[in-house]
Amino acid sequence: MFKCMWCGKKSYEVKEIRVLSTTPVVANRYEVSISICPEHEEKLRRFYDQVRRYALLFIVLTAIFPLGLIMSAICFGKYWWAGYLFNTNIAALGLVLIVFPFCSQSTFDFMSIATSIKLVRIMGGIIFALGSIGLVLGFPHG
Repeated sequence: MFKCMWCGKKSYEVKEIRVLSTTPVVANRYEVSISICPEHEEKLRRFYDQVRRYALLFIVLTAIFPLGLIMSAICFGKYWWAGYLFNTNIAALGLVLIVFPFCSQSTFDFMSIATSIKLVRIMGGIIFALGSIGLVLGFPHG
């Protein structure tokens, strides 16, 4: 009995497939062997295609928005609009996590891939909501 990496279900119908993946150094492509139920194979292949296509964009965006948080707090803290910049960066980081729900291979090993995607999207939604609430509450009322 093997465990499906997509859903986490143990079954005798699980088969092993090979998909092309990438590392944080996006130029490094390699094949990874994954045990999966036949009904989830197409979803898995689409997910790994998305990871390969958008890994560099994901890495750049997840580096830019935290730097934007630091810049808005340290460099622009004396200006009235710094809070808007700070909350906009938080909301944008949340959107990045919703659109690109990528995790590490160790997270996939700990939980199923589908559960990891859901968890990252939920966290992204919470981060986006916090940034949006900060933007709404920060606007002058009058």
